[in-house]
Amino acid sequence: MESTTRRLRRYEAETTPCAVDAAEPPLDFFSPFGPLIARLRLPQVLVDRLNAYADTKVSPDRSTEFLLPADFVSEGGDESLVHHVAGFIRRYLARAEGSRAERVDFDVFWVVSQYAGTPSPVHFHSGDVAGVLYLKLPVVDEAEEARTYIAGRQAGYINFLIGGKQRLSKSLISFKPQVGDFYVFPGWLLHVAEPFLGTGERRSMAFNAVVDVEEP
Repeated sequence: MESTTRRLRRYEAETTPCAVDAAEPPLDFFSPFGPLIARLRLPQVLVDRLNAYADTKVSPDRSTEFLLPADFVSEGGDESLVHHVAGFIRRYLARAEGSRAERVDFDVFWVVSQYAGTPSPVHFHSGDVAGVLYLKLPVVDEAEEARTYIAGRQAGYINFLIGGKQRLSKSLISFKPQVGDFYVFPGWLLHVAEPFLGTGERRSMAFNAVVDVEEP
């Protein structure tokens, strides 16, 4: 019974408020349902190394994608990309479901290079955990970004979405990318990178990973 209880615990949300309205009487707000998205800043040395490699592969005027070789992502031992990302995944799982990753296997790492008007349509990833890292960002049309909510997404935001339009429930969150921002999320979570209006390249790296967790 105790083993079953501990397994079920990973699906139970915490009772810590996500926001508080301090007016009297105070209101505590909770957001217990739905997936957890993590964001962190990748060390600049790794961003620079990824960009140096990608510079030899991308075209200066054409959107493209390419895989990162296994020896490249593993290079550097404890300072390698796979070592850092595996550590992020372990921290993410510990917070998201209270589990400990016994093994993290990476299916693939790849780089996406995009120019103005190029979308990444709504999609999900394979594997248990996925992520996206921003390596380069274009100069965006500020007037376009400052317009209405819908038009503002033409600034190339990344949007995560779940479910449909439901009253008293959120179904979409949009983040404005910054170089070095690394998002970690469930592989099944739908997301979309809107096309941007501006000049230059939007460059990102993504990964898919399969994770085995320790059973109690």
